[in-house]
Parts: sequence; structure tokens; C-alpha cells
Amino acid sequence: MSARLVLMETIAVLCGAVIGLLFVNLLHWLFADGDFIALTVSLGRFALAIITVAIFAVWYHYLPQTPAALASFFTGILLPAVIVMFSYDVPLTAPTVFLLYTGFSLVALLTYRFVLANSAVRQAASEVASGGEGRDGLR
Repeated sequence: MSARLVLMETIAVLCGAVIGLLFVNLLHWLFADGDFIALTVSLGRFALAIITVAIFAVWYHYLPQTPAALASFFTGILLPAVIVMFSYDVPLTAPTVFLLYTGFSLVALLTYRFVLANSAVRQAASEVASGGEGRDGLR
């Protein structure tokens, strides 16, 4: 893996984690009467989101596209939901927590894939643009 690819993976993981976390906090605030600011500044929830989306990157590195998408989707639901239910003091029922993290998983996975696909397209376009010319600028 090149340094540029590692950087793009890192940016995609951070974007997916932050946007997914903001989305689940917004859902929690709207439908479960949670405190949006307190949920957003929680370092434990942020670390959990980063670890979850980093596992998405591992799935996409080792599996083909469709199994990786399915594994990432269910990892994004199960891992944070189980950790939140058993380690945080949430007054929500299990179905509510699973519904919240279904939204997180969907938004985080779509954001991760969008950012990563956008960076891959840019890298391919820059390689085509610079690789097509010869030493004197002619093809």
C-alpha cells in the first residue's frame, strides 16, 4: 500500500466515523430524547465510531465488494449496539439501540465508500493525466 492510499483510507475512516456519529446522535436527540451536545463530545462514542469504521476498511481490504459491504453493515450495527447496551448507561430498549445503530451503519458505510471512491477516481485521473505524456510532452 502506498502512503497516499493509507492517507485516503484514514480520511475515509475519519469522515465515515464523524458523519455516522453525528447522524446517530441526531437520531438519538430527535427520537429518544438524548442530549445532542453531550453525546457528540463523548470521547468513548467517538473512539467506538472510529474503531467500527476502521473495521470496515479491514473488511474491504480482505473480502470482495459484496461480502465486505454486508460484513461492514452488520458490524456497524452489532459492534456499537452491543458495546453501548452493555457498557454505557443508556435508558433505551434494545430495539431502539439497534435501530439507531442501523442508521449509523448505513450512513457511516455510505460516507466511507463515497470518500474512498472519490479519492480512487482522483488518483486514477491524475495517473492517466501524467502517465499519458512522454518525456518531451508528446504521446
